[in-house]
Amino acid sequence: MTTRDVAKALAVSPRTVARWVERGWITPDMTLPSGHHRFRLDEVKRQLREHGGQREP
Repeated sequence: MTTRDVAKALAVSPRTVARWVERGWITPDMTLPSGHHRFRLDEVKRQLREHGGQREP
């Protein structure tokens, strides 16, 4: 999923998802040569839960 797809699924802005990556709260499954990230939604939710529920999806 793209950053935008994840944001839509979690009802947050794409900037929020980008911030989570910057802060190390979530790790993309893949980063393309262009710098764009790809995620698996189940993995994003797991990482957020493990991080302490900053955003409970």
